[in-house]
Amino acid sequence: MLGAKYAAGNALTGFATVLGGWVAARTALGGGVQAAEAATIRLVLAMVLKWVLVIAALALGFGLWRLPAVALLAGIAIGLIFQVLALVARR
Repeated sequence: MLGAKYAAGNALTGFATVLGGWVAARTALGGGVQAAEAATIRLVLAMVLKWVLVIAALALGFGLWRLPAVALLAGIAIGLIFQVLALVARR
């Protein structure tokens, strides 16, 4: 309702959040049964990859495409809320 730049910013960071969650899940859970140290490293690596994707989307949105900050931050919040709702719906 505010314009194409707001919609693009929201979609960019929302998609980055969802893609980051997918990459994190594949990284953390894709190794099978492992020792505790290896499993912990995979979990930490998964979270780092997720937030690197989100921060890269923010950097592109802010720096390269000059998208509105409110839209970029709202996209992250909405993406994270829907991830939590998806986890609750699986029960």
